[in-house]
Amino acid sequence: MIHLKQLICTLVCLFAVAGCATQLGKNKPGLTGEDKKESTQTARDLETMYQSGRKYQEEARFTEAITTYENILAIDPHYSEAHNGLGVIYSIQGKFEPALQHLQRAVALAPLASHLRNNLGYTYFLLGRKPEAISEFEQALRLDPGNEKARANIATIRNKVDTAETIGE
Repeated sequence: MIHLKQLICTLVCLFAVAGCATQLGKNKPGLTGEDKKESTQTARDLETMYQSGRKYQEEARFTEAITTYENILAIDPHYSEAHNGLGVIYSIQGKFEPALQHLQRAVALAPLASHLRNNLGYTYFLLGRKPEAISEFEQALRLDPGNEKARANIATIRNKVDTAETIGE
């Protein structure tokens, strides 16, 4: 039981400090000046909502964070960081199917975001899907060689595999 509590605490800590490179909507060609102004305001509103969601998440107020992220996605279903936030929270809660759906969607929307790959990899790791976890951590490191979380996560997996092989002999 204490091992489970340590794992949950570690998970909360890792995800709480995950990077938050927000993907704001791009200006679309052919928009009028008024449309661009409205689009910019919407992007600012979404960013404000996202920051509120992050604050709730950091405070472990998951119900409020989930509601905020879902509201963002109702406005912009392509907001990768809202998918990421939901995926992280669902992983923390042990709801791995919706966690994977949101994290995979976040990666599909922002495939060059190293922190998203790390979060997806960590969820795979929690599910015992080590090859997929390692693949995501390696991709995170290819995208950002300075991603210390991904480096630590892949080292943890490899250390556990080496330890298991040693014990099994």
